[in-house]
Amino acid sequence: MSSAPDFDPLSPAMLENPYPVYAELQAKHPVFWDEKVGAWVVTRYDDCREILMDSERFVRDPRRVSEVSTESEESVQALDRKAVSELRRLVTGSIHAQDLEQIGRSVRASIDRIFEGVASRPSFDWMIEVGARLSGTITADFLGVTEPDPQVFKTIVEGMARKFDADLAGDDPEAERRVREAFGGLIDGWLGSPQTHGTVLTLKNRAEEMGVHVGVVKNLIGLLFIGSFGTIFASSGSFAFMLMERPDVFDQLRDPRLLGSGIEEFLRFDGPSQATSRIAKRTTEVRGVTIKEGDPVFIVLGAANRDPDQFPRPQELVLDRAPNRHLSFGWGPHSCLGSLFGQLALGELARALHDAPAPLRLTGTPIRLPTTTVRSFASLPVTFQA
Repeated sequence: MSSAPDFDPLSPAMLENPYPVYAELQAKHPVFWDEKVGAWVVTRYDDCREILMDSERFVRDPRRVSEVSTESEESVQALDRKAVSELRRLVTGSIHAQDLEQIGRSVRASIDRIFEGVASRPSFDWMIEVGARLSGTITADFLGVTEPDPQVFKTIVEGMARKFDADLAGDDPEAERRVREAFGGLIDGWLGSPQTHGTVLTLKNRAEEMGVHVGVVKNLIGLLFIGSFGTIFASSGSFAFMLMERPDVFDQLRDPRLLGSGIEEFLRFDGPSQATSRIAKRTTEVRGVTIKEGDPVFIVLGAANRDPDQFPRPQELVLDRAPNRHLSFGWGPHSCLGSLFGQLALGELARALHDAPAPLRLTGTPIRLPTTTVRSFASLPVTFQA
């Protein structure tokens, strides 16, 4: 087995900046087994994309590999391909049926209200006051549910990120149970509420017609929630931090011709989704390395997005980069359906920051969320005051 003993994705240095390590891994250990992760780690773009695309060789649900599984929850990935495609079409149709221009105006109005409320504060936490509130508003509108307290959303998303990292951070069954129960209770409330409409109601009704168990519907709603709220929450903090650290980029993004491609480039350069996982459905090879049936595979999207074979000048932020086929929202049958709303939110945030009466600046030391699958700040103290 090829190994890289210095790989420690939860070390303070890697949480701060994992990209130099990713570059070294790509050059020396593009595919290796890591005991701490408990999986094969894959870092090159072509390999990552192939694994994400190939649902015949690599799957997300262990039950598609063996009848024996430690998972007890019902998963949408356990459905047959036809049922998954039908539910996915329902979600996609719900997204495209929405008036994106109106949503954009609504998002901007929400940001303006948030900024107005914090404008006079000597310091506030961007992740709570902006990231969680904005993500909650957009996600509630997208799903068609009542928006809970932003802190509830933030706690659940951070807990889920830690759950994804369980093998790295050490198992905490009690904490995982609390997060799962809180998340399940939130979704149960949405499914039982007469106020629920839009995407969630459509999924609930169609799944009943298809004979799909409610547990699968809850799983899909959970995935959509994480894909929407989690993506917007994490990326809003990293985006704001980047704009404060790079005033040159902040000024360049005033050009509307660069804004769309600039957001795509930011998502490639420092996106929220840093890694995902699959399981080998049968013994196969990746870059000459044998991966046995049942072996877990850790796909490092953050590394793939800086692969020099795919992206010229990968360590640079090139705002007009084209083409830009990054993997920040995944690829293939399980790509993130909520990505459109994340891009929309970042565009409106950039415009609102440009229009703000004073520049945003740090007032303290940012704190990173100690996870490797999701790159996010837990706290980002800032102010609009001089």
